[in-house]
Amino acid sequence: MAPQPPPPPPELPLQKHLRRMMEALAEGQKRHAQWKEMWERQHAEEMEKWAQRHAEGVEKGVERWAQGVEKWAERHAQGVEKWAQGVEKWADQVGSWGEHLEKKERRKWERRMARERLREEQRARRRQRELEEANPLMGWVFALVGLVMAGMAVLNVHELWWLIFVALGMGAASAGILGRARQHRQLQEGQRQGLGSEEETREAARDAAPEARGRAEAPRQAEDPRTARVDGLCDKLLAEFRAGPGVLREVVHQPEQTVEGLRKSCHELARRERELRALSPPEEERRLEEERARLAARVESEHDGVVKERLEGALRLLDEQRKQRAELATAASRLEAEHMRLYYTLENLYTQVLRVRSADAAGADVAGAGLRRSVEQLGQEMDAVAEALEEVHRDAPPRERVPTR
Repeated sequence: MAPQPPPPPPELPLQKHLRRMMEALAEGQKRHAQWKEMWERQHAEEMEKWAQRHAEGVEKGVERWAQGVEKWAERHAQGVEKWAQGVEKWADQVGSWGEHLEKKERRKWERRMARERLREEQRARRRQRELEEANPLMGWVFALVGLVMAGMAVLNVHELWWLIFVALGMGAASAGILGRARQHRQLQEGQRQGLGSEEETREAARDAAPEARGRAEAPRQAEDPRTARVDGLCDKLLAEFRAGPGVLREVVHQPEQTVEGLRKSCHELARRERELRALSPPEEERRLEEERARLAARVESEHDGVVKERLEGALRLLDEQRKQRAELATAASRLEAEHMRLYYTLENLYTQVLRVRSADAAGADVAGAGLRRSVEQLGQEMDAVAEALEEVHRDAPPRERVPTR
């Protein structure tokens, strides 16, 4: 049997006390580690909660700041719009003030010119009255009296020398009276000689007045070949009406007024079409198409909701602008078609006039009936022109129908 180890020596009180102290110290370290771990876990949870609350606060603050910026932008836009309206009103007031000043100056100038004309007329009447009242016999009497006084002053210089000055006054009065009488006689002879030629000139000027007015408008519209074609056709039509047979004057009683009305209607259609074309040029359409393509691509690639919504609003406005420009182009095309229809109606009327002029007595009635139908069709075309112009320009006053009878 193996020997047993010796039993441990008995524990001393000091050792026992030391052992208990070491156990208490180990227990304290263990509890300290547990408390420290629990504190660190709670601190981490608190820090996480604080970070979450801070992130939510920052996000809400950024959102409130964005809303404030948006409201400020809206207020600023409203202020800019009000400022623009104020500037527009100011410009209107300045324009009306300038127009008022212009009218005031024009009225002042017209009054001044009226006064000048009145004075000139008074002077002309006074001169005419002096010419009419000039009596050659009185002039010769004054001349004879002046010669007698001059002879008396020469014969008796020492006493009657002052009669020389009276003789000079009599001579001046005689010269004035005789000169006015001679001028009046020349004017009467000139009036008698030029009376016939003046009447012929006045009649020729009265006959050529409508053609002169038509040719005066032609240089302003020379850039459009359609106006030149219309002017040429109207001039030929007016010449045929003047030189044609009596059946033409039975169908169209006022040819000058009718042709001038047709000319003005064609020119008005061409002018308004040019204005509508100028409002929407092709390069502007291409620019809007390019801008819309870029804006649509940006809307598709945008991720922010607010920015995307505003870009979509801008895209809708751009589409509305393109739609309005398309309506302008459509209105211009309608005016062009109406101008073309009216021009060919004029050509048809001119052909009917030539037919009436070249027809014999048997076919004059048939040609006159065709001309009446052409005139009625022309009246309908003028109504269509008026409706087209009113449709394009609703705010313009209604156009009266050109008289064709």
